[in-house]
Amino acid sequence: MISQKTRSSLTITIGTILVSIGTILLVGLASGYNIDIFRGEIFVTGLALLGSNPGGASIKVNSKLISQKTPYRLENIKTGPLTIEYSMADYNDWKANFFVKAGEVTFADYALMIPKIIEPKQIESNLVFTDIISAADKTKIFGFIDNPGLIYEVKSNYELRKVVELPVNDSIKTPIRQTDIQISSDSGSLVTRAVYDDASTAYFWVNTSSGEFFDINKLFNQPLPNVRISPKNNKDIYSLEAGKISRVNVDTKKLTLLPMTNVRTFDLSKDVVLTVENLSPTDTAQLLVSYDYDGNNRKILYQYPASVKPLQIISSKIGNDLIVSITNPDNNSLTVYRQGEGKNLSSLIGLDTSLPNFSPNGRFLSFVQASKLRTIDIEFTDRYSVSLADIGQISWLTKYQMLLKKPNGLFIIDYNGFNLLKIPPNASLLSDYKVTTISDSKSVIYLTAGKINYYSLEPRGGLINFR
Repeated sequence: MISQKTRSSLTITIGTILVSIGTILLVGLASGYNIDIFRGEIFVTGLALLGSNPGGASIKVNSKLISQKTPYRLENIKTGPLTIEYSMADYNDWKANFFVKAGEVTFADYALMIPKIIEPKQIESNLVFTDIISAADKTKIFGFIDNPGLIYEVKSNYELRKVVELPVNDSIKTPIRQTDIQISSDSGSLVTRAVYDDASTAYFWVNTSSGEFFDINKLFNQPLPNVRISPKNNKDIYSLEAGKISRVNVDTKKLTLLPMTNVRTFDLSKDVVLTVENLSPTDTAQLLVSYDYDGNNRKILYQYPASVKPLQIISSKIGNDLIVSITNPDNNSLTVYRQGEGKNLSSLIGLDTSLPNFSPNGRFLSFVQASKLRTIDIEFTDRYSVSLADIGQISWLTKYQMLLKKPNGLFIIDYNGFNLLKIPPNASLLSDYKVTTISDSKSVIYLTAGKINYYSLEPRGGLINFR
């Protein structure tokens, strides 16, 4: 017979063991572990966030239909390969593959459900347009007409508003063509180069609201081979000539020569002026340099090998980090520079690249390389690739989807190469149309035969996104 004292000791010991086991289980579950009691198996788990635009899509997880609809938190899933599929009436199916890591979140909440039936519409007008361009923020679109030089805004309700008619020149000739068009980041102004019937040219700054304009050639008192609109003040125009950068304000008409020399090319980021400069006194190398908007606080960011043609740079920001895409036209090599947390990093991506393009929030950099569409997730340093030949243009439709123009039509594709889908116009040749996007409304606007056409992928309802 077991004594009372022994029974008490056993009770305490068993209780301690059970508490210890329970504690271990709780810690394990909190650390991304799970238990299959029937199989006696302990396995690591992760979490997946599922979401679609619009919400309410049916969900398949590894080919098995579950009862929940999007959005949904898929918890305690085993690590390893994961396939997520969404489907709903009147929309094309969506499918992507992921890899679940222990204790980490897998994001599958960015799916754009594309309607099966897309009905293009045409803006009713007798006007014949030659170009359409969207602003950098993708909120406004402008149409351009040659001979005479006319500019229209395509309003959000798809009506046309005349912005300005460019003037005749001193020889009383009308503009027959507009080129080198730039729209300010806030859509408040644009710059266009008018080519006249007598082959003369003039750059015009245009206020897109009032239609007020200025001949900025006369303000600079020189030809303008390379101009940029400041993203900080759309009335400030920067120009590069003979290695030096000057600035004109269209209100004050003041011309300022900035203290920059040996400049081969430049870009205006949100915070700084970026330049590529020859390393003086010889051209053995070139420097990526930043300045403030007055040309002061010069900082050398990185040194690159010399090139015959000027490097092409475009910039973006993700968080507080400055990201610069640098293309060398000599060999079409692409280099990505990143400045953040006191570190300057530069990575050669490869040769034979083209069409580098940042996503609206700066997280993704997409480009074409050797008949492949490639995307770099700058935030998580992941890289994606899909074989796609003959891409003529890349436009970001949302923060996660791109619009591709190819010789046989338009295509939408996710940033990671999944869900390639052909959309209208699907029978026009590449040379037959120009296309742009309005990301906020998921609208696609394209120009063909001088007429502006449009359609929207915006579904009824909206995306419920966990992020």
